[in-house]
Amino acid sequence: MTDNNLENQPATKGDVALVKGDIQLLKGDVALVKDDIKLLKGDVALVKGDIKLLKGDVALLRGDIELAKTELRSEMNSIELKLYETIEKAYISQVQADSKLEQKMDKMMAMTEKFHSNLMSAYERTVVKGEMYDQKATTHAGILNGHTAQLADHETRIQKLETTK
Repeated sequence: MTDNNLENQPATKGDVALVKGDIQLLKGDVALVKDDIKLLKGDVALVKGDIKLLKGDVALLRGDIELAKTELRSEMNSIELKLYETIEKAYISQVQADSKLEQKMDKMMAMTEKFHSNLMSAYERTVVKGEMYDQKATTHAGILNGHTAQLADHETRIQKLETTK
């Protein structure tokens, strides 16, 4: 028989029973689909809850990031301030060391100049004394020559006196 012939024939009790069984199966499938839909709705509700939690977590993370930025800026400012203070202290220390070195050099120069002055004064006094000794030697030599002549004259006179006696 062809399919057209089957459609035109009256349904039998077996056909009705098969259709009723198919309907029962479909009702079971519909019930399963309804249960699946309920489960999906529950899953969707859970996902929506998870999304809300994630949004809350994102908001907390944003807050944490802003706090971390603020703390990092504060820490960087603190480090920058400490670095500036360290550089300033090193600069002041260097300036003080330079000042002390300059004072020591000035003191050494003054001492050197004083030593040179004292040395030159002693040299000049020695030169003056040497000139005075030269003058005395010249003067004394003349005096001694004069005395030598007088002694010779006295000796001659004494000899004459002794011979006349």
